[in-house]
Amino acid sequence: MENVRFKIDKLGAIRNSSFTLSPLMIFSGESGLGKSYAAFLVHYLFILLQGDRLKHFFEFKKYNFKEIFASKVSGKAILSVPVDEFRQWINKDAITYIGYLIGNSQLEGKVSIEIPIKDKNFEFIYNEELRGLNNQEEIYYSISLDNFTYSVVASKFIEDSTSFYALLAAVLRDTVFGDYKDLSSAYLLPPSRGSLMELDERPSFSSGMYDEFWDLKLAISRPLSKPTTLNSKILSCVQTVNKGNIERVDGKFMYFTNGVSMPLTAAASSIKELAPLTLFLNKYPVNKVSMLLEEPEAHLHPIRQSYLADLIACMVNGGAYLQLTTHSDYFLKRLNSLIKLSELKSKMDAKSFHDFISKWQIDESYLLNVENVASFYLKDSGHGYSTIINQNIVADEEIPFDSFYSAIKDDMELSREINDLLKS
Repeated sequence: MENVRFKIDKLGAIRNSSFTLSPLMIFSGESGLGKSYAAFLVHYLFILLQGDRLKHFFEFKKYNFKEIFASKVSGKAILSVPVDEFRQWINKDAITYIGYLIGNSQLEGKVSIEIPIKDKNFEFIYNEELRGLNNQEEIYYSISLDNFTYSVVASKFIEDSTSFYALLAAVLRDTVFGDYKDLSSAYLLPPSRGSLMELDERPSFSSGMYDEFWDLKLAISRPLSKPTTLNSKILSCVQTVNKGNIERVDGKFMYFTNGVSMPLTAAASSIKELAPLTLFLNKYPVNKVSMLLEEPEAHLHPIRQSYLADLIACMVNGGAYLQLTTHSDYFLKRLNSLIKLSELKSKMDAKSFHDFISKWQIDESYLLNVENVASFYLKDSGHGYSTIINQNIVADEEIPFDSFYSAIKDDMELSREINDLLKS
């Protein structure tokens, strides 16, 4: 994954901050400091890289494709797009998109997403050639950008932006991931998602994040178009976290646990909040999938928060890109253990290490490479603003608990003073 940097001058409460892209990104800190806004900015990048949203760029530029194609010359550039203009559009479009997610079309902000594009222009090259037997030739039309080519066999090339934004998306994915095929979809799981699982019809949402979530709900409800191969370790983690499983039976979501079945509506709130993730993982591979999870540990007992951390680690190791917001020190502690175990593996002989993790019922597929993890603490900088602190996991050998230190310290001091007074 290339070094993509996000810079925030102003976004919600966040001021003068920057951070880089990583397979697993964790945002912690007190409520109201902008954790979700930062995660939304990352999610926007993945939505952009999928491709369809890039159509808006060509609409914004108001290119006249009939005129563009009318002047085409085989082997020559049919369209040249300045990279700086594209960057400026991305940075403004990110604010528009985040405003859509939170239901605020008047959202103001200033951000910069720095994708390492080396060229000054995107040069789209047009080509056409005759192929086939004499008197039975067909015309092959193509447009190329860098090493990617969009080809058609038809009477003429369709005069719209389709080929251009498809090529641009491929080039951007190749730049970010090193392979244009390394992103298949991007989803957002917002807070209080569990209650939406009970609805059969799409409500009218004021916040776009719930509209996006409904698209995920539809995806986990519709039949598969072809068989898929699922990760058995992930499925095992899902079973452990839920102490059972969730399935769609006769059009209804059912929860199965300890030989008992019940409608999802009757299950605990923790089961309902995890239901969308559970159903997705039971149906689709996680490889090349991006997912933003708001407070995945919500309503879970600390023991099951640890199991959830195992699941998150297994998903990252399975090729998923995850952005998480969290308030849980239990969740972070378990992730820290998985990071340290990955380091410990290189310092122990194979049998001793296997015996050790078996004692603690930890599968080797849960171990987290610290290079795949980035942690960000949103610190209150006063006057209603916050700053993103990039936590150095490598130097600290764990994800620091900055957002919990003061709460733990105050609680301990209060308990000590109460006990002292009771004894006096």
